[in-house]
Amino acid sequence: MPELPSVEIFKQYFDSTSLNQNIKKVVVNNPEILVETSKKNIKTIVESEFFVSSSRYGKYLFVSVSNDFLLAFHFGMTGFFKYSSLKEGQTPHSRISFIFKNGNTLNFEDPRKFGKLSLIENINNFIEKKKLGPDALEINQKNFIKIFEGRKGYIKTLLMNQNFLAGIGNLYADEILYQSGIHPLIKANRLKIEDLVVLYNNMHMVLQKAIKIKDIMLDFPENFLLPHRYPGGECAEYGKLDIIKVGGRTTYYCPEKQVLKD
Repeated sequence: MPELPSVEIFKQYFDSTSLNQNIKKVVVNNPEILVETSKKNIKTIVESEFFVSSSRYGKYLFVSVSNDFLLAFHFGMTGFFKYSSLKEGQTPHSRISFIFKNGNTLNFEDPRKFGKLSLIENINNFIEKKKLGPDALEINQKNFIKIFEGRKGYIKTLLMNQNFLAGIGNLYADEILYQSGIHPLIKANRLKIEDLVVLYNNMHMVLQKAIKIKDIMLDFPENFLLPHRYPGGECAEYGKLDIIKVGGRTTYYCPEKQVLKD
């Protein structure tokens, strides 16, 4: 599932291809991806308008339309944008397409159809309704430490809980914990303040690195976990990785580096 770095990259792609172009037509191939709106409503509100700007919060991308409405994209497991030329047009996995006056098209691609699109009027109300926690790249260190105070849940489960902290999923939770030398099954209330400071700094480092390299796993440095995150994989520093389940999610960690404290 696309995590915060992927959505930030989608934002950059959207901004570089699709802003300030008159939208001639909206083609909704799969109305089931629409949430609390309809094919007719989307077409009525978006056609003949243009996209003004975009912003990201957690795993959501918000797109401002020139009439002050907003589109909220969630990319599910396999969603992404593809900007196509007039000749290319739509593709087999285009769930909704925005056809610009110049003939080029922005396609919301999603092979597995788990992505969602909402039409909203206010981002803050949307965030509140979804009960999203603070954005992982926007929260400051003081508030990051504060939200973990007294929490008895496993640290990895909390990192992935979108109502607790928005933007981190299974892959990047593993990498952040690996870089921090923290076992995924330690309870949050067992971590010292200095541990949380390390965790916070590595969270920012890992997410920003992922954005910089366009979220390409093989482009991470050798001292990262993700290039070796497969059965039988070994980290560059300490040897073979172990695989466990945490909150029902497959979790990779290095037992030599990430020791579960008593």
